[in-house]
Amino acid sequence: MLRDLLEQQDEEDKGPESVQLMTLHASKGLEFPHVYMIGMEENLLPHRVSVEEGNVEEERRLAYVGI
Repeated sequence: MLRDLLEQQDEEDKGPESVQLMTLHASKGLEFPHVYMIGMEENLLPHRVSVEEGNVEEERRLAYVGI
Protein backbone atom coordinates (compact mmCIF):
# COMPACT_ATOMS: atom_id res chain seq x y z
CA MET A 1 0.00 0.00 0.00
CA LEU A 2 2.85 2.37 0.81
CA ARG A 3 4.38 1.83 -2.61
CA ASP A 4 1.01 2.64 -4.23
CA LEU A 5 0.78 5.85 -2.21
CA LEU A 6 4.26 6.94 -3.23
CA GLU A 7 3.66 6.12 -6.89
CA GLN A 8 0.39 8.06 -6.90
CA GLN A 9 2.16 11.00 -5.30
CA ASP A 10 4.83 10.96 -8.02
CA GLU A 11 2.23 10.79 -10.79
CA GLU A 12 0.07 13.63 -9.51
CA ASP A 13 1.25 17.20 -9.52
CA LYS A 14 0.52 18.53 -6.08
CA GLY A 15 0.98 22.13 -5.16
CA PRO A 16 2.48 23.37 -1.90
CA GLU A 17 -1.01 23.81 -0.45
CA SER A 18 -2.10 20.17 -0.83
CA VAL A 19 -3.01 17.92 2.09
CA GLN A 20 -2.16 14.23 2.25
CA LEU A 21 -4.01 11.91 4.64
CA MET A 22 -2.68 8.52 5.68
CA THR A 23 -2.75 6.12 8.59
CA LEU A 24 0.09 5.72 11.06
CA HIS A 25 0.71 2.27 9.59
CA ALA A 26 1.19 3.72 6.10
CA SER A 27 3.48 6.49 7.34
CA LYS A 28 6.13 4.23 8.87
CA GLY A 29 9.55 5.08 7.49
CA LEU A 30 8.46 8.40 5.99
CA GLU A 31 9.21 11.90 7.21
CA PHE A 32 7.20 15.06 6.70
CA PRO A 33 7.89 18.70 7.64
CA HIS A 34 4.45 19.09 9.29
CA VAL A 35 2.24 16.41 10.83
CA TYR A 36 -1.19 16.68 12.43
CA MET A 37 -2.26 13.63 14.37
CA ILE A 38 -5.99 13.24 14.87
CA GLY A 39 -7.90 10.51 16.66
CA MET A 40 -5.64 10.36 19.70
CA GLU A 41 -8.64 9.90 22.00
CA GLU A 42 -8.96 7.04 24.44
CA ASN A 43 -10.20 3.81 22.78
CA LEU A 44 -8.98 5.05 19.38
CA LEU A 45 -5.27 5.03 20.15
CA PRO A 46 -4.59 2.54 21.58
CA HIS A 47 -7.53 0.89 19.94
CA ARG A 48 -10.01 -0.86 22.20
CA VAL A 49 -9.39 -4.21 20.49
CA SER A 50 -5.63 -3.92 21.07
CA VAL A 51 -6.21 -3.23 24.75
CA GLU A 52 -8.52 -6.25 25.05
CA GLU A 53 -6.01 -8.49 23.24
CA GLY A 54 -3.08 -7.19 25.28
CA ASN A 55 -1.30 -5.82 22.20
CA VAL A 56 -0.88 -2.24 23.43
CA GLU A 57 2.87 -2.15 22.77
CA GLU A 58 2.42 -2.12 18.98
CA GLU A 59 -0.08 0.73 19.23
CA ARG A 60 2.27 2.64 21.52
CA ARG A 61 5.15 2.14 19.09
CA LEU A 62 3.02 3.45 16.21
CA ALA A 63 2.10 6.53 18.26
CA TYR A 64 5.79 7.26 18.86
CA VAL A 65 6.48 6.83 15.14
CA GLY A 66 3.81 9.43 14.41
CA ILE A 67 5.11 11.82 17.01
